[in-house]
Amino acid sequence: MNPWSVPRTPTPDSVTDQHVSRPRVTVVSHQSWRADELAQVADVRLDLGFDLEAAADPETVLWCPGGWAAAAVVRYPRLRLASAGPDWLGRRRTSNLGRRVWARTAAELAVGADAGGSPVFAKLPETKHDRFPAEVRAADQLAHDASLLPVDEPIQMQTPVVFSHEVRCWVLDGRVVAHSEYFPDAPREHWPSLEDATRADQAVSWLQSVLPEEQPAPPAFVVDVGLSPGPGGARWLILEANAAWSSDWYNAADLPAVLETMARSQRDVPAEWRWRPSPLLNRQAAGLLRR
Repeated sequence: MNPWSVPRTPTPDSVTDQHVSRPRVTVVSHQSWRADELAQVADVRLDLGFDLEAAADPETVLWCPGGWAAAAVVRYPRLRLASAGPDWLGRRRTSNLGRRVWARTAAELAVGADAGGSPVFAKLPETKHDRFPAEVRAADQLAHDASLLPVDEPIQMQTPVVFSHEVRCWVLDGRVVAHSEYFPDAPREHWPSLEDATRADQAVSWLQSVLPEEQPAPPAFVVDVGLSPGPGGARWLILEANAAWSSDWYNAADLPAVLETMARSQRDVPAEWRWRPSPLLNRQAAGLLRR
């Protein structure tokens, strides 16, 4: 047994009928509470991610960070993970974005490709990384920060937009099957007191109404939507897309639907939606691949 892998025992409330098959899930994280939450609906193993053994079993659903996944898909080529891809957001209808979204390589930005313009919100399109946090940057800061990345690393830029409320939605075969509000500027323990079920339902209804016009899309992924105030009144907009196999489920009430979306994002993934790690993640994966 992997010494860094620990099975989680279901709590009494999470025990289901012994004849009902429970999915097997490995949570690659140092945060044991994540595994404890999923143990309500699955047989869960916590893996600290010091090696890649957790990816060896093709029958196990993975929840893992991008840096670990980048190494896992190299070690185990049969592992295919779904993703909307770095360009999906920029191809959405302007009316559903409420802002301009475009991309450059790190090399282009490092030499001032967008110099002289207004500050932009800049981020890595498919991962969170301390090397390049998502934030609003002036042109000189953008050029400096881009110079610290691999030259071919894609960087997504957006016209800054304010969101007063944000909701994460799990999308399976074109249908929103689960959701959770989240509050980036508030401690997680305060979130329940900030939740507004009516507002969250509005977000889900809006996203469901625009999904048919925002095809093609992966069969299983996560879409965050935000409520943006404006002179004509607040409106819901697509904030970003995320991979279901690495997205925080926050306070989602329907964990079975979250897990179903997560599992589908790793099964029979069409070639066009196969996740491909960015150069920065491939560089990070090199150390794990030596183990």
